[in-house]
Amino acid sequence: MRFFVTSSLYYYASGPSSLLCSIRCAKTPGQKVTKESITTSRELIRSDLLIGNERNQFTRFEIEESGDLALHYLATARATFATIPLETADCEKPQDLEAKVIPYLFPSRYAPSDRLRSAAQDLFGGIKGKLSQVLAIEEWLFQHIYYAFGTSIEQSCARDTLELRTGVCRDFAHLGISFCRALSIPARYVTVYAYQLFPQDFHAVFEVYVKGIWYLVDGTRKAPLNGMIRISTGRDASDSAVASLFGAIRGQGLFVETVIAEAETEEFVPLYRGCLLDRGEMLYLE
Repeated sequence: MRFFVTSSLYYYASGPSSLLCSIRCAKTPGQKVTKESITTSRELIRSDLLIGNERNQFTRFEIEESGDLALHYLATARATFATIPLETADCEKPQDLEAKVIPYLFPSRYAPSDRLRSAAQDLFGGIKGKLSQVLAIEEWLFQHIYYAFGTSIEQSCARDTLELRTGVCRDFAHLGISFCRALSIPARYVTVYAYQLFPQDFHAVFEVYVKGIWYLVDGTRKAPLNGMIRISTGRDASDSAVASLFGAIRGQGLFVETVIAEAETEEFVPLYRGCLLDRGEMLYLE
């Protein structure tokens, strides 16, 4: 399925500053990106960077003069999703995992899984099967965490979300990641453009590693799993922030939109967790 995505970020710089953005659609074996461009409202020094173990695409802008600034991104991306029968999925033992996956078992800044081990064991430790635990975690997030804008801040971590029982998509993801890692299930943070998300925004979900496959998980259930376009992947939001500001600059808003590409002839059939479970399947982005 091909999607057309566009996003705009708006800022005001009162002096020399730098802006590091991660808004480009990821180029992976299962995701092809075409007709891609980033433009700015005024001339800036720009550099494109690949950062971190996942080689996430970042764009850095150097700002010398004060004033308003806008960034505009657009692209067409084809995302390929696949499903696998739920009954065939299983999880390796930690000692059998590939080396590249092991870092996603470790605690991280926003996902302090070592401090949530007791909570994870109390809530999900008695559930048989790692994948069954993951699905129980997703259901628990949906049922027990209230989604509300403005209820968390940049410094909020999974412990805060568990205590307050409220947050936005990144908070849902961080808490889900923490629970999974506490149960020895590798989990990673993913930022996406999400078709049919309302209101439109950048969205955060997470993936769990089960028998060689990274499966998509979204505790908010606010968008179909097969309508997501990967932007970046990391241990948590510290690896995959949409924008990081350095110097005399502040944000003034954003705009995001994800629609089906004009030339797309395939019919979009949304897949949420409920219908996937009815079909006995798990979904992943290839």
